[in-house]
Amino acid sequence: MSKRMAMTPTIKTWKTAKSEKVACPKCDASIKLYRSDQPHIDESGFESYSFKCRACGSTLIGIVDPADDTLLVAISS
Repeated sequence: MSKRMAMTPTIKTWKTAKSEKVACPKCDASIKLYRSDQPHIDESGFESYSFKCRACGSTLIGIVDPADDTLLVAISS
């Protein structure tokens, strides 16, 4: 499986743990993100995701803050 496919959260499976609503930092559109119960862990040890905003097309990245389990989203550079 490619690294890009491993980070794609839009594929729904029976193993989906929970969903979260986040806002696109560029256009403020509401995005429903499905977090996996087997998430991608990046090289820094964070649960990370990569996805596109359907409203504006921006590529977004997100990490889960381990302190409070909050998803932090930013525009990918």
